[in-house]
Amino acid sequence: MLVLPKKTDSTRHAVFLDHRKLINEAYEFQLKSELFKFHVKKAHPHLESDDARSRKRKRNAGKDPSSLSLEDLKVVNGYLELLPKPLNQAETPSIERHWEEAYTLPQLHGANESGRVQRFQGKDKSSRVYLIPNRSQFFNHNVDNMPALLHQLLPAYDLIVLDPPWRNRYIRRLKRAKQELGYSMLSNDQLSHIPISRLTHPRSLVAIWCTNSTLHQVALEKQLLPSWHLRLLHRLRWYKLSTDHELIGPLLADTTQKQPYEMLYLACRSDAPENYGKDILKTELLLSVPSIVHSHKPPLLAWLREYLQLEENQADPNCLELFARFLHPHFTSIGLEVLKLMDERLYDVGQED
Repeated sequence: MLVLPKKTDSTRHAVFLDHRKLINEAYEFQLKSELFKFHVKKAHPHLESDDARSRKRKRNAGKDPSSLSLEDLKVVNGYLELLPKPLNQAETPSIERHWEEAYTLPQLHGANESGRVQRFQGKDKSSRVYLIPNRSQFFNHNVDNMPALLHQLLPAYDLIVLDPPWRNRYIRRLKRAKQELGYSMLSNDQLSHIPISRLTHPRSLVAIWCTNSTLHQVALEKQLLPSWHLRLLHRLRWYKLSTDHELIGPLLADTTQKQPYEMLYLACRSDAPENYGKDILKTELLLSVPSIVHSHKPPLLAWLREYLQLEENQADPNCLELFARFLHPHFTSIGLEVLKLMDERLYDVGQED
């Protein structure tokens, strides 16, 4: 993780999350470098002209939490100038897309407190091997069934991360082309019934990934956060970079089009102190080179840990991730594909446990 100070404002900064490095530091094994090879066509990020924008679909910018301005572009470019350029890396072969294979594990749960990585032999037809990091717990369950799991979970967590399967056209296209590539999408009403309020305490921090859909963002702020008894603290963009540390695509004035960023919302309990989390507002945006695996988000704990308010003598935070597809130390992870990206074939790892 690298903090990039803003040139014109000493109180603001950006955070560069080195996705692969953060994973490798947390595990005793390493993600294959081929998963982080983004070589895109060189193009200068730009905002579209008024004429171009007028030809796009009309939208109400006043209700769009992610609407862009020329100032946004200046801010992003200012931080990119501060980001060290990576060393030239040798060309690597493409990796077989194992994550696109059907995931058919039955409902199960497990934990690893052994002090070392463990291997789990899947009992599905593929018999693939999954790596279970130390200090991790998982439930290969549908998040819709959370009420049935509550008695097996902690009364409350210090950090909760959600990456909901928002309804979107891209996933619908995937499912039409190849069923196993898509996941079950949930409506906003279904998401509102997740018992988040029963898993938080007044010091909890909740991070929610959201698409660039204005409808989803408005629903998150106006419907979901209140239903979960949460209060919005901060919203910021996660900008996706190529391996050359440039935006993977142009910034477009019309945010209904494909953008090189996604939104992250940070919230706390409604009854948290009024000044709770004020320091987190100093982080203006996030940057990282994403994995080539669709929706494989960078881990957030390294960044958010300093903002968590733990109990006296509590050494490590208790964390929960919903709709998870990989495991992380200090986390209880729940999802229908919770082990999908723990497939041993995606890692460079020795044969000794």
